[in-house]
Amino acid sequence: MINQLFVPKPFNTYTDTFLLLGLAQIAADALHRTGQNPTIQLIDKGTHACIQFARAINLEIIAQLDYTNPFPPVRGQKTDWDSIPPETTYFDVVKEVEKRKLYRDYRYQNSGKTQWTEESPKPPDARTQNGAILVSMRHDRNHNSLWLESWHLRQNYGNLVAGLFHSFSDPNSLALPDKIQLVADWFQQQTGSKLPAQANAVKVYLPTTVQGVSRIKADSNKTDPQKTDWLSLWLIANGLFQFALAERIKIAERTYDWRVIALEPKEITFEKYREILGNLRQFNPPGGGHGIARFDAELVLKFCQQLLEHHQAQAQNRPEDPFDFLGKPVNNFVGNFRGTHFGSKGQVYGVKELFTLGLPGWIIPESYQDLLAYLEVLQEHLSVIVSLSAEEGQSEILAAYRDFITGTNLQNFFRFQVSYADFVVKRLADSQARSPRLFSVNGLNIMTKKDADFTKITQDPSFLRIAKAINQATVYAGKIQTQEGVKELDWQRNYGLAQLLSTQSGSKKDFISAIADFLGKYQQENLRLQEGYLKQGKRLMRVQPTKEDLDRLIEIIHQFDTVLVANLLIAYGYAKWSKSKDEPPTDTDTTNDNTDEEPEEL
Repeated sequence: MINQLFVPKPFNTYTDTFLLLGLAQIAADALHRTGQNPTIQLIDKGTHACIQFARAINLEIIAQLDYTNPFPPVRGQKTDWDSIPPETTYFDVVKEVEKRKLYRDYRYQNSGKTQWTEESPKPPDARTQNGAILVSMRHDRNHNSLWLESWHLRQNYGNLVAGLFHSFSDPNSLALPDKIQLVADWFQQQTGSKLPAQANAVKVYLPTTVQGVSRIKADSNKTDPQKTDWLSLWLIANGLFQFALAERIKIAERTYDWRVIALEPKEITFEKYREILGNLRQFNPPGGGHGIARFDAELVLKFCQQLLEHHQAQAQNRPEDPFDFLGKPVNNFVGNFRGTHFGSKGQVYGVKELFTLGLPGWIIPESYQDLLAYLEVLQEHLSVIVSLSAEEGQSEILAAYRDFITGTNLQNFFRFQVSYADFVVKRLADSQARSPRLFSVNGLNIMTKKDADFTKITQDPSFLRIAKAINQATVYAGKIQTQEGVKELDWQRNYGLAQLLSTQSGSKKDFISAIADFLGKYQQENLRLQEGYLKQGKRLMRVQPTKEDLDRLIEIIHQFDTVLVANLLIAYGYAKWSKSKDEPPTDTDTTNDNTDEEPEEL
């Protein structure tokens, strides 16, 4: 009896993940169709991955399975279809891409709020862009060839699946070629037939080698395409088509690249993995119309949203055991996003970059209320990120935010905040520009509450009063935009303060001097304003830091790292301190941010 499968990780790219997922998909289908417990746990063991079954597997009934398509062939406008049987059900890329465009247009027109009616466009297939990239990169023929070879084996499909279970259940060999050979031997022994030996490998499946390209050998003028074994490519193709997240990314005017990403399972059920990833790709995908950095940041934020929303639904639907996810960070369930960036070279695409995107480690809900609070923080961050774009010159800010959200170091957020604070005051000074989105103090408190050093600083009353003074000298100053129009306050905005504090934070003495100078000028302005307000019988509604507050801040600076204190002051000083009715509504929908995209022939 078989309890688990051991899946090698020989490639060190997203190919390892697609190999695992392709095998898991076939295993889950086999268990479902033979009436066995279909629950599968995907576990990363470091050197290899493991597919853990809830109960031991009966291999005999799996060997009797009838044929089914693990993945369909894809068809674009120019796909060679002569060798495909005419009755075959295929994935119509042209139709699905148009369906996706209609759905995204509809959501954009409704500001992302989908109202379901009989006339509403149906949501697109989650695999639409995976079919599109195969056609776009002319890899549809390779995909369809892999499918066709498995179709030719349809009379012995059950033995092929049983051979996979038999071979990959052996813990003694973790070399992929050995496992593939064991499947081939098993299959020939059971059926008297041979598996296809080799297939053309292409770069979308194996991006670290020269794939699908004629290579001139050093000792010959003969050219040959790259080859590899058929079975592993078949599993990889299944995993890529079913579970990849692919998107066209705008990198310049009328220039688009492809980005293909796999989400690495760490310790998660296959059903949960499939549901979360499917919902992300189908209903809430990151937009590719505003550059690479924003796409990556959106991807991580929206995935975290999707995972927490799944936890929320789980808690509501299973009250007997709703909180099995509490106390665990989001990267406890899945690892990283592993991806390949394919650069456009006219009519072809080449491998431009292999990359890895991490997941934030600071999202650790300890209660159901915590979970809801983190969801609000993620929505707040999305509202900031979707207000930025590479076309408007904000690439560096987006790149700094991506460095934060795709890593585990919370301090990277405050480094980003220095650049963003400068952007905020510049945007506030432009009466023609949209009001900048601000992070809230409440959101910052939620982000930092797991770090004792952060909370000792951010909960100190003197620190908060000085941060509020920075806020009232920079954000809430000069001309501000409200729903009733522009409102001019009685005090002017201070420009360049964030940059000044940041540059002086390398020295305790220089930083203390800079913050003392700011507070002195701020206090003088308050005295001047207060004098005028008293004559009018009004009260000045501005925070009044004291010398004791400055003394306490100096104690904090000597106790903690000066750069940390400076970054926290900037983050809180340029944040939103309360929910304001003047703030315009938040829109984080990016379903139609590619409407200016140059259409690609499919």
